[in-house]
Amino acid sequence: MSEVLTKRKMMSFEEWFKLLYHGYFEQPFQFEQLSKPGYVGDKIVPNDLNDLTFGQVVELQGIQEVNSMFIVPLRVILGMSTDEVMQSSATEVVRFAAWAAREMERINKLFASTNRKPIDKERKAGIESLRFGIFGTVDYYAQRMGIKDHEEVMSVPWMRVYKCLQIDSEKAKYELRLRKVYESENGRK
Repeated sequence: MSEVLTKRKMMSFEEWFKLLYHGYFEQPFQFEQLSKPGYVGDKIVPNDLNDLTFGQVVELQGIQEVNSMFIVPLRVILGMSTDEVMQSSATEVVRFAAWAAREMERINKLFASTNRKPIDKERKAGIESLRFGIFGTVDYYAQRMGIKDHEEVMSVPWMRVYKCLQIDSEKAKYELRLRKVYESENGRK
């Protein structure tokens, strides 16, 4: 039994991925429950993804393919080449990918929390047509900060972009509540 565990720990990601690709594993493993590794190869894994740029977050959000979910996070976050990833421990790579996916879920929830529910009048006016995705966020931040080149926004720490969205969202919610208070008071007169 310990020999099997030793072989697993020593298996390269390339070997493991070939087994996965060819359907060797009968039962899916609990990907989302894997713990964060301390290292992948000789690279130290950060405690969180708070130090990434907005561009790095956008790149991680764009992952669509299974093989990309293992390689892209290691390239973006730790600067590893595909060859380095393939030669790294399968256990470390898979645990890293699971941790990175959880971190991205946390980041996505933070950005989603800056959205407020539109009121009926806004819906009637067609506010849903004003959803512009990532470009809209980049454009918003560029305008807010007086940045002329949208590419410059991609190098800004994502936490700064999020905090600006959060502040402006809270202000908009407050202004809506204040307007309702004024309407309510004017209705009583």
